[in-house]
Amino acid sequence: MQCKFCGQKLPDNAICCSRCGGSMTSSRKKIQMPEARKEEMVFNIKPAFDPATIGVRAFFLAAFISAVAMVTIGSVCTVVLSLLGSMNSFTAFWTTGAVFFIITFLLFMQISKKNTIARKFTFYQTRMEYTYNAFDGKLRYLEYTSILDSSVTKGPLQRMSNLGNISFVCVGSFHDYVVVIGDVRDPDYVYKKVLDLIEVNKELNK
Repeated sequence: MQCKFCGQKLPDNAICCSRCGGSMTSSRKKIQMPEARKEEMVFNIKPAFDPATIGVRAFFLAAFISAVAMVTIGSVCTVVLSLLGSMNSFTAFWTTGAVFFIITFLLFMQISKKNTIARKFTFYQTRMEYTYNAFDGKLRYLEYTSILDSSVTKGPLQRMSNLGNISFVCVGSFHDYVVVIGDVRDPDYVYKKVLDLIEVNKELNK
């Protein structure tokens, strides 16, 4: 069964909820639910959608996919059309590449834009809340005390647009994991703000 107060899954013979303390007996008294922790937002980060940077990435990915498509699908189509006596059999080879290039390029740009719009990182006094991508949609959180290490990196394309990635190595229940904020505008300035917030929080928790 489920707790009607917080939704926690419980055994069928549970007397009270192990998470919120709500009574599961027939007399079910009204339980005062604890208020959600409220903190003042310090700042937020919205990854930048830079058409030039994303466009170059899309170009190289589309070129790779189209080359693979030409070697596989295009070659098969060429052989089949040749056996059928078509005079334009070799055209199928290049047509296959062009079609796959256009589809891959446009699809990559669309998905990248959708993901960038969906992602948001909000920094509070003791934690960061974020949505990771457009397909997940879940609101996740990261306590500053669980951060083991952090860094800022910039790729060649990102440097031209003053972009960078901020990464956090965090301790998890079973293994360490990494949270990355990609394509941050003015990454050095933003990274310094994040570090200051983390350091202040860790000092207060000593």
